[in-house]
Amino acid sequence: MTLGLERDIADPDTYARNVRRFKAAGIELPRISDLADPPAKLKKRAAAIADVDPDAPDAKNLFRVHWHSGQDRRTLVDVPDHVVLGPEVTGVDAKIVVALGNRFPMVAAHKVLAAYGCLVPRLLSGKFDPERHRAVWPSTGNYCRGGVAISRIMGCRSVAVLPEGMSVERFNWLERWVSEPSDIHRTPGTESNVKEIYDACHALSKDSENVILNQFSEFGNYIIHRAVTGPAMQRIFDHLNSSGNLRARAFVSASGSAGTLAAGDHLKAQLGTDTCVVEASECPDVAIERLRRAQHPRDRRQARAADSQRHGYGLRDRRLRRRIG
Repeated sequence: MTLGLERDIADPDTYARNVRRFKAAGIELPRISDLADPPAKLKKRAAAIADVDPDAPDAKNLFRVHWHSGQDRRTLVDVPDHVVLGPEVTGVDAKIVVALGNRFPMVAAHKVLAAYGCLVPRLLSGKFDPERHRAVWPSTGNYCRGGVAISRIMGCRSVAVLPEGMSVERFNWLERWVSEPSDIHRTPGTESNVKEIYDACHALSKDSENVILNQFSEFGNYIIHRAVTGPAMQRIFDHLNSSGNLRARAFVSASGSAGTLAAGDHLKAQLGTDTCVVEASECPDVAIERLRRAQHPRDRRQARAADSQRHGYGLRDRRLRRRIG
């Protein structure tokens, strides 16, 4: 099994061709250490690319694939944007901090970071040849969009594999970014139908030109979140803890592919075992798994309506929650 653990050049000829290709196209790749500490390492770069459209397939946007873009998604901020939910909202004394993931370029979601962390090691080791291979990105939406965006910028052909019942907006976006319509592979069902996605990937993997970048088994997904997302979350905590009186109690992350849980490992290591011990419930990783809804669109609408009545939020509130989350 290939887990994206490449540390050496596996194919020198392909690596050399990739280097020549990037140089000819004027593509420069940010180091993971750059993305991990943008305030220290990317301020000059951020000023130089301020006029670049964050939604354009421009290689300069690779230097925005981090948590430190401001609300305009162009400027660089020292502390990642976040919202602090106080007791008047939550009913508890603890500060609950929500990091905003919609500041990322191209897809306005942090999955573009995961895609970068999965594809770049393949390119720099020579295991991925843009002249021969296609990057296959399976997901229910944001990861495959991030993969398509990163692939296009790097001159790699990509294939998005996602359920046919996902949002029209996602498919409209993909149609603008893929090389040709056949590069969007629609599988049966909606967000709950993950098996069908990987059945399709199993079939696609029989063609040696298809490289399946499965976020569930690509260790680059973990590495990039531990190296980049972890320090970003720590900067938010340090900013709020200027008095030194706060203690980190938990890192909460939705369990999609579990990549962002790696940030919790960083926080546990950096905040110290005396204040952040899983066994003592001081700073555990908490995974959130969304309840699966009925698959038929009519039943999903009814389920959403029931949620609205049960929890007291309407369409406007759901849109706000999507923007925040």
